[in-house]
Amino acid sequence: MKKQYIATILIFIIIFGLPLLFNQDFSTQDRVEEGKLSNVSSFKYYLGEGNSSIEDKMKKQDVVIVEPVVMDEAYIQAAQNSETLVYGYINSMEADKWKEDLYEQFNEDDFFVENGEKVYFSEWDSYLMDMTSKHYQDVLLDEVEAEVADKGLDGVFLDTVGNIDSQFEDDPVILKEQREAMATFMQRMEERFPQLSIAQNWGIDTLVEYTAPYVDFIMWEDFSYSTLNNDAWSRDRVESLKQVREDYGTEIFTVSFKENEESRKLAEQHDFKHVHNAEGSYYNTWE
Repeated sequence: MKKQYIATILIFIIIFGLPLLFNQDFSTQDRVEEGKLSNVSSFKYYLGEGNSSIEDKMKKQDVVIVEPVVMDEAYIQAAQNSETLVYGYINSMEADKWKEDLYEQFNEDDFFVENGEKVYFSEWDSYLMDMTSKHYQDVLLDEVEAEVADKGLDGVFLDTVGNIDSQFEDDPVILKEQREAMATFMQRMEERFPQLSIAQNWGIDTLVEYTAPYVDFIMWEDFSYSTLNNDAWSRDRVESLKQVREDYGTEIFTVSFKENEESRKLAEQHDFKHVHNAEGSYYNTWE
């Protein structure tokens, strides 16, 4: 009888105790899942270097997106100690030439080729990439490990996801391939780094149709009052994003480049998280 009792206790521990042990907060994922993002009232998108002044500003934000290649880990940790969620920037659909160590790892097949030529963005000194390349995904995942996971950041911010919608909208076959590949990439990231929260920049239709199950928040840059009032497409996307939020819990962060107060009020009307950036798509200074 005693042996049977002990066996029962052991079974109970195995069934109920081990899951509790392995679900301990070895990461910061629980902070996100417990409604941290839904309660965000302030966030900052900043890709410049850190200093003591920047550290103090980061501590006052609920969420900060940084470039982990240039942001000192000490500033990141100080912000996290003040309960700021810190996301590391990863360029998902473009290869930045200034990141030489990363750029040199890419094969020719990793670049998207159109009419026999690579697609070059002179404004950013970058090239359009092909997410269907497994090698490209592998290199990016290693970059996420080195720059985000190993440095203890809370999440990864995938920039240029919107390139999929804007660059391939006229070719349904390629559009579908790239969207499916992006969803696969996010799935692989989630499996390899379950502790990391995932965010994406733009790519609203890609989010709605493919990546929403993996994304904790999406950023809508150049969210402006006048555009929303005059553009039916934008208004439709607002409703689509609200539906995604209801279905998947994905939060919507908006950044205005103009009409600060009007755009902020419009964002708040839809319960979007909002910030203004007078420098437009340049985030190397902290206003």
